[in-house]
Amino acid sequence: MEFMDGVNVIMAVMGLGELLLGSYVLTTGRVPGGRARTPDRTRKLGVYLILFSGFFLLQVVGYVGVRLDLFSSVIRGVLVLLAFALGVIALTRYRPQFALTRFRRRTKDTL
Repeated sequence: MEFMDGVNVIMAVMGLGELLLGSYVLTTGRVPGGRARTPDRTRKLGVYLILFSGFFLLQVVGYVGVRLDLFSSVIRGVLVLLAFALGVIALTRYRPQFALTRFRRRTKDTL
């Protein structure tokens, strides 16, 4: 097993975990840990998790598809570009505002 195979296994596990968590948040309307207080924040978090899981999973599909000779590296390039587009949309439009508040508070206290 090569190094990139291990990286892709980790990315696949992370992507599937975020996909499951995002679908749980969207279907139940609850956030594990209870940090989202409004339904709008809960919905944004669910969409963010699903888009970010797409970021990981599309990269893995592209790598595995080329490795197993299922499709060409051109299709892999398209999948990687689509994955990065999903990641950018997730980070710019749907990133929850409460994600780094505790970290930001600690840095303000130390400055």
